[in-house]
Amino acid sequence: MEKLGLNKNEAKVYYELLKIGSSTASNLVKQMGIHRNIIYDNLEKLIAKGLVSYIVEESKKLFIPQEPSAILEYLDKKEEEITAEREIAKKMILEIKNLKGSKQIEQEAQVFRGIKGMKKVLSEVLISKENMVIGMTNKSTELLGETYWKNYNAKIRDKKIKERLLLNSDFEDIYAFEKNKRVQAKSLPNELDQITEIVLFDEKVAIFVYSEKPLVLLINDSALYQTYLQQFEFLWKLAKNN
Repeated sequence: MEKLGLNKNEAKVYYELLKIGSSTASNLVKQMGIHRNIIYDNLEKLIAKGLVSYIVEESKKLFIPQEPSAILEYLDKKEEEITAEREIAKKMILEIKNLKGSKQIEQEAQVFRGIKGMKKVLSEVLISKENMVIGMTNKSTELLGETYWKNYNAKIRDKKIKERLLLNSDFEDIYAFEKNKRVQAKSLPNELDQITEIVLFDEKVAIFVYSEKPLVLLINDSALYQTYLQQFEFLWKLAKNN
């Protein structure tokens, strides 16, 4: 019952009513040993949810649990409310974006932790028109898996995103991008292998750390982006064609 959205006390009161069939509030207080205010409060909530109704007998309210189908009706109503809230949220998001846009921050840094965090940053890369990578490592395949990278590179191909990749000298999994004409890859000399993987896109710098507790530092700074881009171009000249 709690999984359906009832709070703990609502679930207890509703369950007790289902067992008894019908009851006054005072009787529920005796049966359950819960303060009367809690009983009355949660009966009102159950009535609002359409799970309980009442009749008046001899000036006393007799509370009655509704038919089992009322649970589905309650969920239908809840779904309608969620849909309405989602529409409100969409409008709010637009307003928030407009508000942020009017007060742009020149430099912004964010830290994303774990595999989900890494995938979140990579999903932003998939929106860009091109990206450059410094120090592509086998660790990325080990951590995110071949299936993820095959799907990722299929999206790169389908979206016609340009990539230039500087691979660490021991990088092995070239299979994923070798058939894409828009993707160029070169191998770094082993003395220039990188311990982090740096992705440059949309004037952002994403620094991936593939450790036991992986994280990504995403920096939105045009000056820093240009600095790393210069480093990339320098290394690109030194790297070997695959």
